[in-house]
Amino acid sequence: MGNRISAVILLLVFSSPQNLYANTGSDLDLKEQRARYLEARRAFHKKENDKFLELAESLQDYPLYPYLRYNYLTANLSKTGKNEIEKFLSEQSDFPSIGLLRQRWLKYLAATKQWETFVKNYIPQNNDKLRCYYLLALMNSKDNMSLLDETRKVWLSSTSLPPQCDSAFDLLYKSALMNDDLVWERFALAVKRNNFRLANYLAEQLSTEYRGLANTWIAIRKDPAKLSAKPGGYADNSKTRQIIIDGLIRLSRYNINASITRWALLEKQYNFTPEEENEVDRKLAILAALKEHPSATMLLDNIPRYYADETIFHWRLVAALKNSDWEKLKEWTTGVPVTDTVKYRWYYWHARALEKTGEHEQASRVYGLIANDRDYYGFMAADRLGSVYNMHHAATPEHPELHRAVLALPAIQRAYELDAIGERYESREEWLHALTYLEPEQKKIAAYLASEWGWHDLAIITLASAGAYDYLDMRFPLPYRDLIYENAKQYQLDTGWVYSLVRSESAFVEDIKSPRGALGLMQLMPRTARETARKLGVSNFRTQHLLSAEKNVTLGSKYLRQMLDKYKGNMVLATAAYNAGPNRVDKWLSKSGCSEPDIWIEQIPFTETRKYVSRIIFYASIYDWRLQREIRNVSSRMTPIPAATGLNIAGLACSGQQLSYN
Repeated sequence: MGNRISAVILLLVFSSPQNLYANTGSDLDLKEQRARYLEARRAFHKKENDKFLELAESLQDYPLYPYLRYNYLTANLSKTGKNEIEKFLSEQSDFPSIGLLRQRWLKYLAATKQWETFVKNYIPQNNDKLRCYYLLALMNSKDNMSLLDETRKVWLSSTSLPPQCDSAFDLLYKSALMNDDLVWERFALAVKRNNFRLANYLAEQLSTEYRGLANTWIAIRKDPAKLSAKPGGYADNSKTRQIIIDGLIRLSRYNINASITRWALLEKQYNFTPEEENEVDRKLAILAALKEHPSATMLLDNIPRYYADETIFHWRLVAALKNSDWEKLKEWTTGVPVTDTVKYRWYYWHARALEKTGEHEQASRVYGLIANDRDYYGFMAADRLGSVYNMHHAATPEHPELHRAVLALPAIQRAYELDAIGERYESREEWLHALTYLEPEQKKIAAYLASEWGWHDLAIITLASAGAYDYLDMRFPLPYRDLIYENAKQYQLDTGWVYSLVRSESAFVEDIKSPRGALGLMQLMPRTARETARKLGVSNFRTQHLLSAEKNVTLGSKYLRQMLDKYKGNMVLATAAYNAGPNRVDKWLSKSGCSEPDIWIEQIPFTETRKYVSRIIFYASIYDWRLQREIRNVSSRMTPIPAATGLNIAGLACSGQQLSYN
């Protein structure tokens, strides 16, 4: 776990916020403050105003006092002086709900026509009504020099806007800013959103020269098949080309052949800019690759290198692997990676292509570029070279002054206190909001605090936010160790694999619930858990049982064992099935022949599942290291992917075939 002696001393001295604020001039101890806070909140909701104010007055040194103040101000905007509200907005700028208070106050100021105060306190909003009120405020203020420019920004919307904007829009219509180009700009926004009611209205505002072209775009947008070699016979200009591009891209979604054919003709008839050509070329190439169209390789190859970003690289890789076109893959991955984000993937597959084309010495050199790095592709490259993994673990940062400073931050103290009174959701919101303004070094210390307080999910998120990936003891924690070990042993599962999966599913939050309904540490769906419980002979299963660590890990481990048995011990397929479901995985298996696991993983059609599988397999090796066990290399967990005849998975096998890594 690294050298933690000094860090532990720091923990004993001040790792609990109560040591910093329990005795800051208040006669109340922390336990009493918490009780009074909850009582004050109850009084507020019961509208017992005098009692609330009396209790709040005694809690000014308590970290959660701003919540009491916020509730009071929100409910009493008309009774509170503007200076008092402005002071709160200024002093509590780090408060998560400060934006909501500002919105409510701006609405109050607009309702009472306090325009000067509105302008003074306005910051850009996403709320259309508030944006319109801002225009009204500018019209009624002394400083309205920016009125027309601000009005133009608001007017450029793909949707209809509130009537509060009408007065300012009248000024815009009468100004020199209003012309065909500005109307067309908004018209295009409306068309692309399929807001044809607004689009038709705006088309009527255009001059005769452009009105017909606008109607043509609406017709093509509704039915892209109407696109012809010379749409409406209109001249070659930016607006015509805009319509052609939009129509071709929409057409390609249901008739890729027609779109490819028409683009070949139209590209010669109009003077498309390089950027316009790239927009169409990219969309057609990606869609062709997705649909496994015969022209996919050619279309992908036509993308100039300076436009070949991460997305194009992904689809080039998928197409090359699908066709076993190693020469083309070698060509596409020659040189410097298109972006830093694909560096490891780029070098690994370039080396694989070199291997496949017989250039073994050069392949080893390229593997060597990434084999010393802690990465999924780096570990696989190390396996190719027979190298030992380098974990690059960094010891916990030991900066006493910075520890104390971070611990003293109001947001950190509020998060701690909210958790202490049982409001975990609000505590998490406080913490995540703090990450928007903390500096990287502060985030490292905050992650340490979260880790020591058992908030492993927030420690992981905080380190990622700081770009600090080398603190492996915090990024790969070991809670529930006995529980996970015992179930792994009972169901004969790889412990590092199970830990990796739990981390990925829930980040060790016991009662987490996903938007899709998955619950608990191993994120089980209730139906799956119920069926698994039945197989275990559990007769009194209840959905809420999944929020218990013990029951969740037991059922999750049993289900993982079922997936492993279904796929004859193939960890890659079992992992994919755990994420996407076995029915999908069955469909992804080839009908004949075996696949090399790294190649199969890259072709998983779901981005989430593809990344999930590679991450689980990769992190399992890190967990081996954390558990101080013998480190299984990535390749040992990636056995060949067998074929299935139709969906008859019972006969799943590679017939003893052992795939070569050469």
